[in-house]
Amino acid sequence: MWRNKNFTMLFSGQIISFTGIALFSTSLPFLIIYLDGQASDISATQSMFIIPQLFLLLFGGMLVDQLPKKFLIVVINIMRGLALLLITYLILSGNILIWHIYLLSFFLGALNTLYRPTLKAILPSIVDRQHLVKANSYRSMAQQVLEMVGPVLAAYLVATFGIFIAFGMNGLSFLLAAFTFVFISLEKKPQSEFKKTMFLQFKEGFQILFKHKWLGLSILIGSIVNIGVASFDVIILPIYANEYFNGIESFGWFLSSMALGAFLGAWLISKQSEVSKSFKKYYIFMFSLGLLILFLSFSNHFLMSLIIMFGIGFSITSFVIIWDSTVQELIEEEYLGRVTSLQMFGGLLFLPIGYYIFGFLIEYINIQFATILSGLIIMSASLVGILNDKFNRAKH
Repeated sequence: MWRNKNFTMLFSGQIISFTGIALFSTSLPFLIIYLDGQASDISATQSMFIIPQLFLLLFGGMLVDQLPKKFLIVVINIMRGLALLLITYLILSGNILIWHIYLLSFFLGALNTLYRPTLKAILPSIVDRQHLVKANSYRSMAQQVLEMVGPVLAAYLVATFGIFIAFGMNGLSFLLAAFTFVFISLEKKPQSEFKKTMFLQFKEGFQILFKHKWLGLSILIGSIVNIGVASFDVIILPIYANEYFNGIESFGWFLSSMALGAFLGAWLISKQSEVSKSFKKYYIFMFSLGLLILFLSFSNHFLMSLIIMFGIGFSITSFVIIWDSTVQELIEEEYLGRVTSLQMFGGLLFLPIGYYIFGFLIEYINIQFATILSGLIIMSASLVGILNDKFNRAKH
């Protein structure tokens, strides 16, 4: 697989962009706090990332299945890079306002409508199906290594030079990644999809969900679970680090510990040649994630919290790789863009409401109550998948 030039270029480009994203994701909530923002402002920023995706995702998948995938990932990375460099300029000039962050999130969310489905759909075009699990695991392992180093590096750079550097490096990483993706070579395939009406393509995407019951049902349960997962990741954790410990430094260590656990999870799953026959593990890892978040709500000891974050990272990455690899193994390549978009749409559907609720709970009750609720939502929904055989693709 490593002699495959296309995979090497894809892998290299993502390593470059992962580096910038790790710096960006660590610094974003603290930029909002620096601008005197509250938990509700962090919630609003994340909602602005999701709202355009809810409107565009169902049609974005059809475009991904039609347009050249290499063209999409190159152009989207250039546009993301330029947007981040503009925000960097506003920070340096002292003209940055919270609404600029809202606008950036909205723009990045719109681009993400095409970018994530394209990345997932392009992999079977450049890697043999028997190597999909390893390819997904290696990419995840690389991401986790950078997410181990990135948050700690971000905390140092922000404290030493200023918060602008995280955004600037993220912008440059997108531009460099776009340059790397240019060297991917894909065979041209007949564009038969262009002859189909938009309605027919839209209908075909939903037909896949009815054909594979496990897929449609898992997307449904995943949309509920994601309320707790995403709210914990983007709202609860930075506020938790800021209230209980030492702000961005503690947050950086938490993200690094989570990334270390995720790396171990990706490495263990990379040892499997096929994951689709053990899909029940998808829900078991999901349940363990909720349980660990529940444990975290009662921890105010830094070392114990680091250990819990290690387990959280292990669980998240394990069920994500199992999901991605199973879909890529079992769903026809020509439908992957639409299926991925439908999965993303389901996962994002309730998030704006969830973000608002969790932001409200943190501000008007307390961070512990919000963390407990996050864990209970994940555990309750994942139990449905564990106990119901309709969610196990091995039998459907």
